[in-house]
Amino acid sequence: MGLIRWGVTLLLFTLAFTYLPRLFSPKLKPHVDGYFHPKFRKVADTLRDNVESGKERGAAFAVYHHGEVVVDMWAGYADEEAERPWASDSMCIVFSTTKGMAAIAVARMVDKGWLDYKKPVAHYWPGFAQNGKGEITVEQLLGHQGGLVSLGANKTSLREYRDNQEAFTRRLEEVTPLWEPGTAHGYHAFTFGFYVDTLVRMADPKHRNMTQIFREEIAEPFGIDFHIGLPKSLVHRVARGHYMSPLESIVKSVQSWHLFNLFASSMFFPESFAGKALNVLGLKFNTFNDPDEMSIGQSAVLGIGTARSVAKLYSYMAMGGSIKGKQLLKPETWKMVTTSLRTGQDLVFPSLTSEWGRGVGFRDLPHPKYKGQKVIGHSGFGGQVGYFDPVNQVSLGYITNHASVHGLYDDPRFLDLEAAFYDCLEDYVRARK
Repeated sequence: MGLIRWGVTLLLFTLAFTYLPRLFSPKLKPHVDGYFHPKFRKVADTLRDNVESGKERGAAFAVYHHGEVVVDMWAGYADEEAERPWASDSMCIVFSTTKGMAAIAVARMVDKGWLDYKKPVAHYWPGFAQNGKGEITVEQLLGHQGGLVSLGANKTSLREYRDNQEAFTRRLEEVTPLWEPGTAHGYHAFTFGFYVDTLVRMADPKHRNMTQIFREEIAEPFGIDFHIGLPKSLVHRVARGHYMSPLESIVKSVQSWHLFNLFASSMFFPESFAGKALNVLGLKFNTFNDPDEMSIGQSAVLGIGTARSVAKLYSYMAMGGSIKGKQLLKPETWKMVTTSLRTGQDLVFPSLTSEWGRGVGFRDLPHPKYKGQKVIGHSGFGGQVGYFDPVNQVSLGYITNHASVHGLYDDPRFLDLEAAFYDCLEDYVRARK
């Protein structure tokens, strides 16, 4: 009984410490700004309602249709303590939504003949072949099939990855897969970035890193305001991140079995696949507000940009790889990116069925008007989302600096906006004809 009382007391103390200051802090004036096509007024109204109710505290939402902006809105505060409103160019860390953006950079390398999805990773990176990894192909690595979700017992850090690259590469080479590669898939939450970023550096003719490749092959030629490794000169544009403590995350996750299972596994069952995958980094989320941390290029978690930039890049994918004669990807490369590789139970998230392609995930649209249609992209920790809808030729981005426990397209704030958008889409398309 003493242990139970201690646990309940600790829980109550944590809840009081977390929520009581919010009750007595002064309310900031609701802030909503941006553009929306009149046919999508319901989206703007939904965003405003969420801000006024306190459900949304800082976010941006952008949508392209047929390569043109139809919604580009922002709301709440980039820094509540400084009373700095979210602005048109505010950015934030999008966590795993970065993986989808990096996958497009890899596809661009395939397009140029620098990589081949079907070849073994070891063709470009000979040291990778150690300990049963010699037959893992580029597409299997991108599709979370390699069994490389862990780096072993000792946690690492993003700074160690940046500052000791040669030693870190050897560490990656020495890892043994946790399952037979190609026979199953399990989400490589953090290691995706370490392996993919090393691969592209080995395969690139100039041996550029992912930060340089994304900037020179994607961001600059296509006008994409997104960075995998943020220049420190742009830090003033980044919204301050707000993150829950591990205990608060557990409490919040009880509303969803798969979320609770995920958080509990990572905390209490470190030998599970989820525990191994989510404990690669010795993370304190508040360090993501450090400009030095933001400058580290790591394509699993450290992409920083605007919602507009996410939607804009995916607008090329929604349109088959080209917009108005400007080509991001050739049709054959676009087809490979938009083709699924595996569907089934995820070994890291065993309560979920997931579907993966070459660095991007596939999701059924939940809207009743569009049942059976799939969107392609990547969600991210805290509620972030980026995807394209090739059937309706739609792309969207949602980013927030107030991280929730959600990260699998399931954040209620995003779902509200997505539902409002698809409620309006049919009328908008009809009006354009």
